[in-house]
Amino acid sequence: MQKTFWLKFSVFNFLIVAVLGVIMRYKIMFSLPFVDQKHLQEAHSHFAFYGWITNALYVLIVIYLGKINASINLKKYQGLIIVNLVASFAMLFSFIYGGYFWGSIAASTAALLCSFIFFYFFLRDSSKISDSSKIWFLAGLFFAVISSVGVFSLGYMKISGLVSRDYFLAAEYYYLHFQYNGFFIFSCIGLLLFSLKEINAPIDERQNKLLFWLSFFGCLVGYGLSVLWMKIPVAIFTVIVIAAIAQTVGAFMLLKFVRKNWINLVLKWSPMQRFVLLFAALAFAVKIILQLGSTIPVVNQFAFGFRNVVIAYLHLVLLMCIATFIINQILATNFFIISKSLLLGLKLLLLGIFLNEFTLGLMGVFSIKYISIPFANLFLLVFSVLMMVSIFILFINMKEKKLL
Repeated sequence: MQKTFWLKFSVFNFLIVAVLGVIMRYKIMFSLPFVDQKHLQEAHSHFAFYGWITNALYVLIVIYLGKINASINLKKYQGLIIVNLVASFAMLFSFIYGGYFWGSIAASTAALLCSFIFFYFFLRDSSKISDSSKIWFLAGLFFAVISSVGVFSLGYMKISGLVSRDYFLAAEYYYLHFQYNGFFIFSCIGLLLFSLKEINAPIDERQNKLLFWLSFFGCLVGYGLSVLWMKIPVAIFTVIVIAAIAQTVGAFMLLKFVRKNWINLVLKWSPMQRFVLLFAALAFAVKIILQLGSTIPVVNQFAFGFRNVVIAYLHLVLLMCIATFIINQILATNFFIISKSLLLGLKLLLLGIFLNEFTLGLMGVFSIKYISIPFANLFLLVFSVLMMVSIFILFINMKEKKLL
C-alpha cells in the first residue's frame, strides 16, 4: 500500500475542508448569492468527517496493522480507503448542490457501509494480534458503526418530512457524539498508546483495561449528556452522571500515564512533536472538564442553548484536539522530511487553530449576556484564511524520505 500517498491525500482533504471553511466565513460577512450556506455547511462537516478525519484514521490504523503483524494482507484496506474517498467527494459535491437529497444520502450510506466492512476486516485480522491498542481501535470502529443510526434517522426525517425538532437534534447529537467521542477519540488513544509502546513506554495490561472500560462506559452512556434538555427520569440521569465521572477518571488516568513517561518522549520525540501533543492534550482536558460540567442543568442549558457555544465546543474537539493530534501522528510516521518550511506550516496552523478557538470561546461566553464582540466575524475569517494557508504550506512541503 502506498502509505505516504494516502497520508498526503488526507492532508490535501484537510486543505479542502479549510477552503470550505473560508468560503463559509466569507459568506457570513459578504455577498455570495450563488452559494447556499446551509448546503455548504453540510458539505463541510461531512467531508471533514469522512474525507479528512476518517480517511486519515483508516490509513494510520492500516499502518498499525502492518507494523504489528506483517503477515496481514493490507490490499483489501486500500480498496476500502478508495471507496471511502469516492463516497466523500460524492458527498462534498452533492451536499453543495442540493443539501440532503437522494444523491447526498446515497453517498453518505456508501461511506457508512464502508465503515461497517472496515470494522469487520479489522475485527477478523486483529484476532491474530495481542496488543494494548487493539481494543481501542475495535471500540472506535464499533462506535463509527453505531453512529450510523443517527445518520439514517436524519435521512429518514428529511425525506419523509416528518421532522420533530427534538428528535432531529437527538439524532444529530447521537451521530456527532459517537463520531467525536467514540470513533475519533478512541482511535487517537489507540495511536497514542502504540506510539508510546514504540518508544519503550508500554502501558500495563491491567491499567489499560481499567482505562478502556471507564472510557467505553463513559462514551456509551455519555450520549445522554447531549440530550439532557429532554425530560429524563432521575434514575437515568444518575447513570449518565456516573458515566461522565467514569470518563473523566479515565481521561486523567491517560494524561497521568503520558506525564509519567514524558522522559521517554523527551528522548525520542522532537520538541515540536511534544508541543503539539501538549496542545492536543490541553484541548482534550478542557473537553473532559466541560463535559463533566454539562451534568449541571444550568451549565447544560447554557451549552446547548447558544449556537456559538456549540460551535466553539465542536471546534475544540475536532480542530484543536483531534486534527492536531492526527497531523502529529502523520508526521511521526517518519515517512516525510521534516523541513523548516513544513515546521513553519505546522506552527502557523497551531496559531490559527488557537486564535480561532479563543475567539469562538469568547463569543460563546459573551453570548450569555447577548453581547457581540466587535469585528469577531472578520477575525474568524482572517484566522480561517491563516489555517488554510498553513495547511497548504504543510501539504506542499510533505516530501517523502528517500530510502537508502
